Amino acid sequence: NSVNITNTSRNEFFISPDTTIPAVFELNFYSNGVLHVFIMEAIIACSLRAELNKVSDRDNGAISQEALIRTAAGLCYLLSNEGMLSLPCQMFYQVCHEAVERFIQYGILLVAEDDQEDISPGLTGQTWDKQLPDHLSWRSDEEDEDSDFGEEQRDRYLKVSQSQEHQHFVRFLQRLLGPTLEAYSSAALFIHNFAGPVSEKDFIQRLQKFLLSRTEKKVAIYTESATLCLVKNSVKTFKDLGVFQEHKINRNCILELKTAFLPHSSRQKLLEYILSFVVL
Repeated sequence: NSVNITNTSRNEFFISPDTTIPAVFELNFYSNGVLHVFIMEAIIACSLRAELNKVSDRDNGAISQEALIRTAAGLCYLLSNEGMLSLPCQMFYQVCHEAVERFIQYGILLVAEDDQEDISPGLTGQTWDKQLPDHLSWRSDEEDEDSDFGEEQRDRYLKVSQSQEHQHFVRFLQRLLGPTLEAYSSAALFIHNFAGPVSEKDFIQRLQKFLLSRTEKKVAIYTESATLCLVKNSVKTFKDLGVFQEHKINRNCILELKTAFLPHSSRQKLLEYILSFVVL
């Protein structure tokens, strides 16, 4: 059973989650349905966190809508193995643009008209695709073409609503992606000491053991970050991003770091990129 039910002398019943690792894993399985309902909103909320960390005091807390969309598109690529984030005919840029527009319609993001000219130099900051080694091919040719969808419109600057209700909702969205982002960032931390080549099966086992150890030692924020599904998805993502190269030996998939990720500095950049979205 994944929940505990207690009752008082007044016949009142209280339901609380069982926090043992097997129970949390089971609850995570059922909660995934909630994540997929809100996943695009959660991606925008975590991208807001990354963009707000870049603004200076003179920006008055206003961020570029274009920069937010591009940062969210980068996060979509990172999480593309976690489910279908867009229809086959849609690009991540367009899906993120639509999600940001919904935030504006809901009043969570406010258009900061007075700040349009004042903070325009902020666009010179690095976008998500410039923060990692050049060989990472996260953006397809189609995605580059689709970016014109945003460039045809005048960039706007946005502020997050200070309404308590809106703040709580953004926090809720950010926490939905918490276990996933913790799993990916922990995997990025784990490969700092990667010694390959190693079989993919063996690497997955070692990585999950590492994540379980973090959970047992109360280092992990989210126990569910150690689920086997997230471990496998993080490894698949790192292969897709070009962190690992793979080859077959006697039907076994062997992993080793690509040349660009042999320097620890490249692996550190990957870790810092993922952590930029994490809300503690």
